[in-house]
Amino acid sequence: MRENERQQYERQFLERLSNALGERGWQAVLEPRLGDLRPDALVTKDGFTLIVETRFAVREARSSWVLDLADHVLRFDRLLSPAAGTYGILVTDAEVASRLVAASARYPVAIHQRHPNQGMGEFIEEICGACDSLLIQSHRGASTVERAELVGDSNISSNKVGSSPVGNLSIAASGFSYHTGEVVAGDRTRSANEIEARIEQLTGILGPHHPTVLSLRSELAQICQSEVMYREVINDQLRFLSADSPDVLGTKTSLASLLAQKGKQEEAANIYREAYQQAAAIYGSNSQKSLILLNNLASAYAALGRTSEAVDIYADVLRRREEELGRDHPDVVLSQNNLANALRDLGQLQRAISIFREALDTSRRLYGSDHPTTLTVKNNLASAYAESGALREAIDLYEETLADRVRVLGADHPETLTVRNNLAFAYMENGDIERGVPIIEQTLADREHLLGADHPETLSTRNNLANAYLAAGQIGRAIELHAEVLAARSRLFGEAHPLTLNSRNNLGQAYLMSGDAGRSAELFSDTLRLCRAVLGEDHPDTLTAQGNLGLALQAEDDFDEAISVLSDTLHRREALLGQSHPDTIQSQIDLALALAQAGDYQEGARLLGVAEEHCITAFGREDEKTLWVRRARERLLDMPER
Repeated sequence: MRENERQQYERQFLERLSNALGERGWQAVLEPRLGDLRPDALVTKDGFTLIVETRFAVREARSSWVLDLADHVLRFDRLLSPAAGTYGILVTDAEVASRLVAASARYPVAIHQRHPNQGMGEFIEEICGACDSLLIQSHRGASTVERAELVGDSNISSNKVGSSPVGNLSIAASGFSYHTGEVVAGDRTRSANEIEARIEQLTGILGPHHPTVLSLRSELAQICQSEVMYREVINDQLRFLSADSPDVLGTKTSLASLLAQKGKQEEAANIYREAYQQAAAIYGSNSQKSLILLNNLASAYAALGRTSEAVDIYADVLRRREEELGRDHPDVVLSQNNLANALRDLGQLQRAISIFREALDTSRRLYGSDHPTTLTVKNNLASAYAESGALREAIDLYEETLADRVRVLGADHPETLTVRNNLAFAYMENGDIERGVPIIEQTLADREHLLGADHPETLSTRNNLANAYLAAGQIGRAIELHAEVLAARSRLFGEAHPLTLNSRNNLGQAYLMSGDAGRSAELFSDTLRLCRAVLGEDHPDTLTAQGNLGLALQAEDDFDEAISVLSDTLHRREALLGQSHPDTIQSQIDLALALAQAGDYQEGARLLGVAEEHCITAFGREDEKTLWVRRARERLLDMPER
């Protein structure tokens, strides 16, 4: 093939590949120019970047191709800092030696060889499938650590229904705004079979304990989502590689990520802490890998209820990134977003709102208004507004974000449905029940159609609809839906899974509002027992269950036991969260009302006075909740002593 014919053929191939990937949601740029880096194509999707290089009409593949592409991958990764990492694909019709395949496995590079009798269309479909597979793997393996940094909320984390405090009603999240995606069984099996075949092939060439074979075994563990396989690989890597090998670090990180997904946050935190120390020793404490691991340690702490520690770490990561990278860098946006989310969990809403605003401004400058990062940060800012009581600002921002996501992603995209869900709850918090409930009903119907009845996000939306019915006074429908979700989550995840515990708690709350205090107390008692066993006595979810049990006991007129339980809940929340945290304030209110109902109006009024002071600090002097507490205190002061 002549040189001009080869160039024409490669151009035709790249154009057809670009069009095929575009139909799958990828964005492809042919022959981009970024300084002295000029690859044949740059392909991106969901924060993942692929560099495509073509080598046609050459007899035998060369090792220099792999090394050059690996160098380009590393340089692009530093330059662009994509959230889900960077990978290289080498496309060729040359003969590829087995040892070159083995060598390429040590780099973020995949070689795809077109066989002589393979048509261009078939080969392009194969490459597209490989791109999709790499994207899925990037969301599950060590490189997904970066992607996991950007977290968003799927609903309003509100502890009230309507305008009056009624205990701690937990509205389950319906997933992060960034989705890792699921691999259907057929795709997972096919991928596993492919990796197993490569392991068998390279074991014969390199031996069972070669670093490449061990890396492939780690990749197989990732596809199979197997803790056992990960632990076996780590043991072998420690035996045959040095303890400070980057390969050991990568496998440990992947295991920690899997453990976190399964709710085993304590063990995940221990591994992240150890991996961070190892990465700091290898790459430096301010390297990208080290700071990603430190970020994930903070995420594990937040999941364990150690929110203050998480805030300290997130703030430290943000400070280091600003010093190393400057304020206008994508990693700084991620750190700002994560710190603000943790501050929300601590109840420091004004500080969170300020940081979210900074992150949103920076994201708009870096990416534009339609980029997924910008839309996620905007969603989180709206949620912070809603939690602070600034519902008009929240609704305006949710409506703007929803319009953006419908335009950019389509009306049925999961992230569009997430914002629609958030908007509905903002309407309801603002008293517009009739506008909010139909939106959640439609969101549930869409998710059932798109994802199936048992998908976790579908179940979370059904849970949220049940809470919407509860707020609308349709208690029977709420109980029915919460019971359905509890049964499904128990079957899918087990009795002790956090989502199952959340459903058990919500069903107990619905029974309490129906007047069936006995059944409610039974559910809350069971939930509390499981939360203590799974999460520990001082986890925020455990304290939510404990507080709700106190309310159920109060409804049964068991005032002595109710006051004891609510008092203990208040003391634990004060120690864990501080006196001005919204959950602590709710405990102050709950205990005050229980004391008043038991006849101790003076102590109840005193405690409501404390709650009012903290409401002013947390929400403002004229906030609806502050005014409600003030009026309740005044009524108690007017009550005659018994």
